[in-house]
Amino acid sequence: MSEVTADGRPVGLYAVLPATGEPAFVHANVPAGATILDLSGCGGRFADPLVELGHPVVVADDAAAILAQVRGARTVLADLSTLDLGERFAVVLVASTRVNAADVAVRTTLLDACRRHVTADGQVVMHWLPPSWFARAASYTGRAWPVEVTFEVESFDGTVLHSRGTYRTDSASWEQRASVRRLSRADLHAALAGAGLRFDRHLRGGRQFFSAVPVGP
Repeated sequence: MSEVTADGRPVGLYAVLPATGEPAFVHANVPAGATILDLSGCGGRFADPLVELGHPVVVADDAAAILAQVRGARTVLADLSTLDLGERFAVVLVASTRVNAADVAVRTTLLDACRRHVTADGQVVMHWLPPSWFARAASYTGRAWPVEVTFEVESFDGTVLHSRGTYRTDSASWEQRASVRRLSRADLHAALAGAGLRFDRHLRGGRQFFSAVPVGP
């Protein structure tokens, strides 16, 4: 059986799942050479290409097996709730949908960690699922070469959507379940404010990314 992290991430999947343009997109929306703390939970999927684009990157994760996949960035093994690197970054990156976690405590812990580590003039760059995504969410099969992806909506009560993702290559397959919460823009802004952050802008080029900036010192 394939190794799975405590929060349900299949380790083998993240070794083969490619980035689909996210590193170049982030690079185009932040200053050249900006320092980046990657809290996406995706190993080197985004971090290593960002290093190649000229960014000093630190990846923090609570799963040693995920960090072992990182090749170019510095890694830190730590839980987000206690993460305190003693340094701040021009960019804190969350290129995953963790902000939509069904568990409010997960979102709060994530945003607090972002706020602790962003510089006073820096930005948190985050991916989220807006209300429009939930309105049109449907099961599908597609491909992020070399991985075939099948996404199944298992249930949606108007607030929390439960899904199952099945990922296959010619030689392996993985399954990952997820539960995400629909957040209105007001909900998102309130969650950010609770962590001492303020919504700044939607990033050019789409991809459901936005930036947030710190409030106060």
